[in-house]
Amino acid sequence: METEGIEVALVRQNSDLFYFTGTVQDAHLLIPSEGSPFFLVWRSFERALKESPLSDLGLVRPLRGLSHFLEMLETLGLKGAGSIGLELDVLPASLFIFYTQKAWPQAQFTDISPLIRRLRSIKDTYEVECIRGACTQAHNALKKVPEILMPGMTELELASLIEAELRRQGHCGLMRMRIWNQEMGMDQVVSGSSGAVPSWTNTPVGGSGPHPAFGMGASFKKIRENEVVSVDLGGWYKGYSCDITRPFISGRPPEIVLDAFNMVKELISLLQSRILPGVAAGEIYDIAVDYMEKAGMSQNFMGAGSGRVSFIGHGLGIELDEYPFFSKGNKMVLEPGMVFALEPKIILPDYGVIGLEDTFLLQDNGCIRLTIDSQELTLI
Repeated sequence: METEGIEVALVRQNSDLFYFTGTVQDAHLLIPSEGSPFFLVWRSFERALKESPLSDLGLVRPLRGLSHFLEMLETLGLKGAGSIGLELDVLPASLFIFYTQKAWPQAQFTDISPLIRRLRSIKDTYEVECIRGACTQAHNALKKVPEILMPGMTELELASLIEAELRRQGHCGLMRMRIWNQEMGMDQVVSGSSGAVPSWTNTPVGGSGPHPAFGMGASFKKIRENEVVSVDLGGWYKGYSCDITRPFISGRPPEIVLDAFNMVKELISLLQSRILPGVAAGEIYDIAVDYMEKAGMSQNFMGAGSGRVSFIGHGLGIELDEYPFFSKGNKMVLEPGMVFALEPKIILPDYGVIGLEDTFLLQDNGCIRLTIDSQELTLI
């Protein structure tokens, strides 16, 4: 904050609040460049006292509303700050107007979201263990798929059984995303041609969904023999997530499907070997694109038609779309402690989504896989 000339950072977004305070409440976290932070909680103050370590330091205070917030700024000596940091990528315009016109009308404002996201991209030992817990949860759900997948059932029926297993293990039922208007459930189950249906989300796979009101993921389409069923799961444990995709097929896979799967499997191994500290994230994307161009699959890689996306992987932790992004032209340098998913996927409209996705941790000498399922096309 001192380097950026920020006197006070104000944190409002749920994921950032959880990262800094250990709880999610409707609250204001004020972090001055000098002195102690203050956690001003509207609701629920009682839960914040129980759940946040900041309560042990006497830093949690009740907040009766936005008008009371102005009084608290005076009480805490922060009203006269001249430089304020806000999460401008997620803050609603109405709140921005309140903070800039009423709370600190004399101040300059800076976007602190890139600083927070960069800080959150490096996971400590505790965070990695939580992500490992999410990986175990996803593994336990995926190993049920061969027992429950039957031709003739709908995608939604299969998804509901997978989701029930995740919930039995303690999944919260939601997956957080930061980017505005991006929404994601616990899984994305698509079969055959539905895997080529694009959606509004910035993802390589869309799916028809149950209705245009939520037009992505599993639909009422029936799963048929000899078509690929792609199961993309987000495990969740103590606030942290993992991401994994595995393909399944009931029947005999055509040669084109086997060839595509072998390409994907070879590519994800190649990418893992090339990810090292100091490498720019965009270089990994370029390696993936070059590989698929040489294999003659570039038009079916990471989406179908206009639905193709320009990334090959993404960071994850509290949210599914954290730094780093393995995207075209991204110059962010990879560092030890980063956790991310790599998800090379080939979409063949007549057969389905042939892809793998695994969660990795970057260490000093390379990256290790945290997801524990074998990288196979499972025959039912």
